Amino acid sequence: MNDPADIPPTDEETPEQPPTPPTFLGQLERVIRHHPMAATLATVGFGCAVGIAARELLAPTPTPKSRVMHLLEDIQSRLADFAEPAYDRASDLMDDGAKAMKRGAKRVRHLFA
Repeated sequence: MNDPADIPPTDEETPEQPPTPPTFLGQLERVIRHHPMAATLATVGFGCAVGIAARELLAPTPTPKSRVMHLLEDIQSRLADFAEPAYDRASDLMDDGAKAMKRGAKRVRHLFA
């Protein structure tokens, strides 16, 4: 036979439950649905931040020798940039001096010829 306990209760018999407070995930989903572009940008920014942090943490620390080599290369580059105008000027003066010597040699040759 049918047991009365097996019959599901009707809407009138079920007590009304107060609404459950929204959970964190529910609130997050609501914000994402209302502001999809901001959620996308926040996700991309968070991903970039995690990537940069991971790169810094996983990168090997430079050895003292490599730091010194990098420093010396930087000094050499800066000195070359600093000395380049003086080198160019000295090169121009050397060319002018060579031309003057050739002209002087031709004049001296014509005097004794």
